[in-house]
Amino acid sequence: MPGTLPAKNFIASDLSVVRWMLILRPAIVTATLGAALLILPHDAIDKFPIAVVLFGTYILTLLYWSTLRISGISRPLLATQIAFDIFTITVIIHYTGGYESSFVGFYFLSVMCVSLFFRRVVTLIFSIQAVFFYITYLFFWGPLLGSPFGSDSARQSVMLQAILYSILILGVGFFSSLYTERLIVKDTALTSALKLLREATLDTSNILQSMANGLIAFDMSGRVMYFNHAAEKILQIDRMTPYDTYRSVLDKSAPELVKILDRELDHNSYGSEEEIEILDRNSIPIHLGLTTVPLFDTDGSRRGVIVNFKDLTEKNKLIEMIRQADRMAAIGELSAAIAHEIRNPLASICNAVELLVEDMETRDPQAARLLNIIEKESDRLQRISSEFLKFARLKTPDIQPLELKKVIEEVMILIENDPRKTGQVRIENTITGNPVVHFDHDHMKQLIINILINSLEAMEGNGTIEIRLEKNRKINDTYIRLIVADNGRGFTEDALTSMFEPFFSTKKEGTGLGLALVRKMMVSNHGRVFGRNRGTGGTEIVLDIPLHGAE
Repeated sequence: MPGTLPAKNFIASDLSVVRWMLILRPAIVTATLGAALLILPHDAIDKFPIAVVLFGTYILTLLYWSTLRISGISRPLLATQIAFDIFTITVIIHYTGGYESSFVGFYFLSVMCVSLFFRRVVTLIFSIQAVFFYITYLFFWGPLLGSPFGSDSARQSVMLQAILYSILILGVGFFSSLYTERLIVKDTALTSALKLLREATLDTSNILQSMANGLIAFDMSGRVMYFNHAAEKILQIDRMTPYDTYRSVLDKSAPELVKILDRELDHNSYGSEEEIEILDRNSIPIHLGLTTVPLFDTDGSRRGVIVNFKDLTEKNKLIEMIRQADRMAAIGELSAAIAHEIRNPLASICNAVELLVEDMETRDPQAARLLNIIEKESDRLQRISSEFLKFARLKTPDIQPLELKKVIEEVMILIENDPRKTGQVRIENTITGNPVVHFDHDHMKQLIINILINSLEAMEGNGTIEIRLEKNRKINDTYIRLIVADNGRGFTEDALTSMFEPFFSTKKEGTGLGLALVRKMMVSNHGRVFGRNRGTGGTEIVLDIPLHGAE
């Protein structure tokens, strides 16, 4: 039943209503009584009590306001205010003509104010109070205070007036409370629905923003409707920049994605799965695996397209590293045996050639020169076989905590004495702090040496080598990313995919085993390595070095 609803809880809007009541009370009293003083005959109004009522209204308003500021809204305070307002209205009626007063309608305002803050039963109680005050004044206090009826017809007229106003006051109290309760029920239901909608919206938004995959939505005109944090990071979208269409967002960094969106929006496709390549701010390729699906409105009409994508760069590199590891394991076993068998007869050939050279130098100089060539090439074969045996029979790593910066400084001292390190070559170590990794000490020194020598040869005696940690130095809290970058001639795309394979070399005198040994040492120490070209020219060798030991 509406009359048995629980007491209303005060909300922010109630505080606003109370404040307006406090402001309007003195304003209405001042305006109406001022109008009465101007319009009604001077002998019909006693100015002194009117001034007392005005002054009392101001004082009480200040007291109510102070109490509201200190303790907030309270039911006893509101009830006291409204009860005193009803009494004040009765006093105003007395001093503005008695039963002929035009201010009886003020009772209606007080009763409606009650319905804003209390349930129906309380509103009816205040309505009865107003009726009681009005009737008591008309038939008891009025005549007692000098406002007699004068005749029986006047008494009857006043009685009819009292009955009509009483019915109106009670009716206003009933219907205003009924209407207010219905509004409260609807407001409560609407508030609950909005709360549920807001929670659902927040949950959905939090889920989408927390996804590791990038998600971006466009309407049929190509306008960007939504994108999450992963999309912002992968596609380098600035959240604070307004974008008109997907072309303004993706034209430079992801032209292939633009073509896909053109197709999806123009031909009303039902989605597709593709793998594309985009460029980051440094012109480094990023491989994306993406899925496009149409976005439909509630009426089933096509509203736009959703693109869900994932950065596959690291995954593809890892897959390629695993493939290379499998290939190299098989090649290594076979080649180690072959290299071992070649070394023995090769050593005999070298010894025999040395003896022949000594014997032929005086008798046949031309034959001696040919034998020198054979000796030189035999030494080269001997060196290649030795390096390959080192590659094939890499010692089992002794993985221990290792101060990375300290090892790099040791290597730089060794490289300073290398003849390929000319005065025009500068090596910069920008690593700060003292990161600790888990790696074999000898392997770490050897692979850094191999990479630096490869960079020195690529720069041909002029340039800068930079050793640094990537800004986002930790990769999944598992690796720390070390980069050795040079400004040499760089590699072709085909060379980048083959640079760590044995015997692959872009140099005339290269054996093709330096970087292959780097990759093998990284894998044996549970690390990862890959190469990439720099946007400004040159090459970067990227080393993902384990932060923790093997579990």
